[in-house]
Amino acid sequence: MKRLLLIFTLAFISPALAEEPKTIFWEELLPEGELERLDELYAAQGAMAFGHSAYENSSMSAMPKQIGTFNVVEDLDGKVVRIPGFVLPFEYSASGKISEFLLVPYFGACIHTPPPPPNQMVYVTAEKPADLGQQWNAIWAIGVLRTQKHINDLGDAAYTLEIQRWEQYDG
Repeated sequence: MKRLLLIFTLAFISPALAEEPKTIFWEELLPEGELERLDELYAAQGAMAFGHSAYENSSMSAMPKQIGTFNVVEDLDGKVVRIPGFVLPFEYSASGKISEFLLVPYFGACIHTPPPPPNQMVYVTAEKPADLGQQWNAIWAIGVLRTQKHINDLGDAAYTLEIQRWEQYDG
C-alpha cells in the first residue's frame, strides 16, 4: 500500500519538485565567453576611474556601479539546483524571517562594494518566510532556478530561485 501511495504521490508532484537538486557553483551561471566580457568591462571601468580627478573620485557618486550582463545559461532554466551563497535580505519580519533576498557569491557583496555582475546574483523568493539563521553565515539554497531577471536598488539579478529549502553551508 505504501508503495502504491508513493507512486501515486510522485505522479502528481511537479517534476521539478521530485527532481534531485543538481549542485552548482557560481561560475556555472556564466555563459561561455562571459569571463572575457567581464574582464573587458572591469578594465574599461578602471580606465574611466583613473580619468577623473581625485576630488571627483572621493564622492559617493563616483563609486563604481554594478557592471556585467544579464547573459544567462539557458539550460539551467527550470532546473532544481543547490547553490552556496550569502544572504542579503530585502527586509525582515518582526520574527526575523525573510521571504525574499539576494543570494550573492561572497560576504559583503552589495553593501561595502559594488554588486557582483547580474549573472552572479540570484534573486530568491520563499513561499513561506524562513529563518535562515545568522545572516553572515553561508547557506546552500535549494530550489527551482529561473533565467528571469530582477531589478532592484541593491543590485540587479539575472536569475531567480524559487527556494524550497535551505541548509547551512558545510564547506
